[in-house]
Amino acid sequence: MKKTCIAGLSGLLFVIACISQAAGEMPRQADTARKCAICHYRWVYTFFVERRGTPIAPFDDSRDTAGDPEMCLSCHDGSVRDSRAEICNDPVHRIGVRPSRRVIIPEKFPLDANGAMQCTTCHTPHAAAVQGDSLVDFFLRAPNPNSSFCTQCHVDQAGGKKSGNHPLDIAAAGNTAVIREAGGIFGSEPRNRIICETCHLAHGGITGSFLVLPVENTQTPFILCEACHTKNPGKGAPAGKGFSHPVDTKPGSAASVPAAWSAGDNIVLGTAGEIVCRTCHRPHQAKGKEFLLCGPAGKDALCLHCHPDQAPVAGTAHDLRLSAPGYKSSAGAPGPCSSCHAVHDAPQKEYLWAAPQGPPFLSARDRDIAGDTANLIVSLCTGCHRQDGVAARHVPRDSLHPEAFYTRAPAAAALLQKNNVCLYTREGRCSPQGGIVCATCHNAHQWRPAAAQGPGVHEEGTAATSFLRTGVARGLCAVCHGADGLFNYLHFHARTGRAQKKAPFPFGEQ
Repeated sequence: MKKTCIAGLSGLLFVIACISQAAGEMPRQADTARKCAICHYRWVYTFFVERRGTPIAPFDDSRDTAGDPEMCLSCHDGSVRDSRAEICNDPVHRIGVRPSRRVIIPEKFPLDANGAMQCTTCHTPHAAAVQGDSLVDFFLRAPNPNSSFCTQCHVDQAGGKKSGNHPLDIAAAGNTAVIREAGGIFGSEPRNRIICETCHLAHGGITGSFLVLPVENTQTPFILCEACHTKNPGKGAPAGKGFSHPVDTKPGSAASVPAAWSAGDNIVLGTAGEIVCRTCHRPHQAKGKEFLLCGPAGKDALCLHCHPDQAPVAGTAHDLRLSAPGYKSSAGAPGPCSSCHAVHDAPQKEYLWAAPQGPPFLSARDRDIAGDTANLIVSLCTGCHRQDGVAARHVPRDSLHPEAFYTRAPAAAALLQKNNVCLYTREGRCSPQGGIVCATCHNAHQWRPAAAQGPGVHEEGTAATSFLRTGVARGLCAVCHGADGLFNYLHFHARTGRAQKKAPFPFGEQ
């Protein structure tokens, strides 16, 4: 009896519904409850049934406007929540454009009818509930623990260094408070866990890459890379303990920065032309994966790009890959530059020196000349050129020039400058108040002057082809020695040679 009544009631309701619909008494419309019609206003009777516009909204059934940016902003303009600072005034995640080929959009993240991204690609008020009755944060279409939402589309930005990307899910060091104050977010365990949103903001970033802090504007109080890595990033040692290539400063005369790396990437400089971290490093899709280098592959390839005057060292006796196989400096297995220099973690600030330093004196005569005061340039050279060094077969008997020269140096200043002759202070800086040391006469990066337009050749040198600089004999030695200048220049390290009959060399002639 009970079942019969229920069946009869169901049939009666069905008949009434059909009759009402046929008579036009029941509107053919979707749910017009206020909570839905706020966004889906075309579900309202006037649009949905009568198919006409209103004084405040024209009729248009060619597309669903519920997910348009204007619809989102109608509430996020302050009437419900003021999100204008993030949505209107700052770079935000791109909408209204089709995703690039580098981005993979899952099916659950809908695009509009033109295949372009909109706010509703990532957000929906119908977000699934997680852990009780709470909705997914920010009405995202999927949970986002540790920025996992981002990597569903940006798959090429993950994978760590093996994919040429900045590592994720590791603990950040440095001044993390600065990043937090700028809006950056760290993940869960480990503490200060780096996630996508540590560096990027989908809404409210300050650059086209949606970064929380600038990487190119050196006039700002904080640079994003330096917040964690400092200006002296360390690879093996704690950050800031060694010396690193200068950043946030314009290239000096020793460097010539091209517009692009040979591999094709444009070279990034600061807003005023300064060298910044991004000049050499690329946080995503880096070609040099191990250290996220943005230039060509190969040991020290970036160095040779910007320091062409030093590039001829490759293939010479100072290329320790050839002349001292197996040698390692603090920078590791050598390339043509890292035999002696380290871009990061350099023990010596001057010249970013990473090779061993040797004694400042090679003889009692040198000690008498220097008055027991060390000279950095000499110590850099004697790190190899000493009895137990890798250049033990090339140890000069004497290495220092008498300081009597200094009394004539000011009078010869114009001549020294004209011939690019450099005198060095005891701290290793080129200065008119300096003295004659190894680097005054020798160019450690160029085997012979004729090799200036290309790499040198690994060969044993003569008195005239041992990394000697041009112009020194005429522009320096002749100031004091006159006609004997060239002979003394070529035989400076050999007392017996200097004592021989000297060939004429009139001052002022080649």
